[in-house]
Amino acid sequence: MVRVAAIQAKPSDGLFTEKNLPRALKLLDDVARMEVDIAAFPEGYPSTGEKELCKKAREINSYVIATMLQKTQASKYGSTCILISPEGEVIGRQGKTTLLWVFEEGLFESVDSLPLHDTTHGKLGILRCSEIIYPEPMSILTMMGADIVFVVSNWNANVISLWHRIILVRSWENWMPVVGVNTAEWVKPQLVYAGFELEPRYGGHSIIVIPEDVMSIDEFIVKPYSGEKMFTEERLIRAKAGKDEEILVVDIDMKRYSEFRWKVFFRNRRLKFNALGMVFR
Repeated sequence: MVRVAAIQAKPSDGLFTEKNLPRALKLLDDVARMEVDIAAFPEGYPSTGEKELCKKAREINSYVIATMLQKTQASKYGSTCILISPEGEVIGRQGKTTLLWVFEEGLFESVDSLPLHDTTHGKLGILRCSEIIYPEPMSILTMMGADIVFVVSNWNANVISLWHRIILVRSWENWMPVVGVNTAEWVKPQLVYAGFELEPRYGGHSIIVIPEDVMSIDEFIVKPYSGEKMFTEERLIRAKAGKDEEILVVDIDMKRYSEFRWKVFFRNRRLKFNALGMVFR
């Protein structure tokens, strides 16, 4: 059993600022009191303080997922998601494969690879915000052997319901526990896009989704055909945040869902592929 936490942190004066680090460290102290094994911040948070986060991860004896920002060129940045071990070492780094908006293409550098990270609790996958909107990234992580996937996001508050639906579908089609961690609700002022002056509202309503707890094909088929309502949001969303800063915590038996995925759910799946070494082009 592994205890996971979605840290729905509220940006201080926006993302990509040093102002977020002190709050991030305080939130990790709160996580420590909850005895969490793996804790994830949202996309773009806290953006600085890798050394300090490593020290804190060692203090609280937990894996920590966070985002760092590095300037790579005169007008481009590298936005890197890092996985820190309980020993305080960065054991995984990954960029973002899917840049959704045109302004992202002009600001960030994309990458071609999608890694899988080994932990003492199992294999961990990370998807970054818009990477969840396509089925392939989650499917690739699943076929590589992921036991759990964290979706770190800074998702638009006006389309949160869509985000929830996408996560539910990705969880279903891969029989995968998914931790969707969003920022707390905040407003980015004075964003100009396609000639329009915008003030987008981001964040809120992080969710942790776990598949149905069934262990055989008979259970999988007989229960809904005998009248039991299954695969509803109420059953699958095990924790859901409001719009303000909050920490969601859920215990997950990852091996249980992994065994059902490969022995039952994928048993008759004829179209399979090996995602090892696959790159986005």
